[in-house]
Amino acid sequence: MIIDLEPIKCNALLTDNYVGRLAYIADHEPHVVPSTYFFDADQGCILCFASNGHRINALRKCNKVSFQVDRIESFRHWQSVQVHGTYQELAGDRAKECLKRFAEGVERTIDHKNAERPHFLSHFSGRLQEAEMPVVYRIAVTKITGKSVENFT
Repeated sequence: MIIDLEPIKCNALLTDNYVGRLAYIADHEPHVVPSTYFFDADQGCILCFASNGHRINALRKCNKVSFQVDRIESFRHWQSVQVHGTYQELAGDRAKECLKRFAEGVERTIDHKNAERPHFLSHFSGRLQEAEMPVVYRIAVTKITGKSVENFT
């Protein structure tokens, strides 16, 4: 049976992962892309970064987004969380601070999971000093919902 996830379990799933899917609208069409993220539960946001391009241009025009994270063990045992929120681009010292928090948060999550560390994490210390930083943004969470199936027969 499919059941609603309690808010605490939704937050746990978001905290325990670092890759999700960002959904946004561009040219009146929906787009979904994988995205590395850090869930900052204290600030009620998801931190991300990207290069200037299609995604960022679209988010600047339409800031309503959805973000999904799943844990799928089998057809009969999975959890899925969907976050609704607004895109907020960060600049200057605030962007650098959040990019640092993002990198440290993703590292902690990876270490906790004993997962392979993505190569891009080692480049952050240099990027924090560069003039051409990636676009750092947050998704200010407006709503979180989740579903779960356990031992579905």
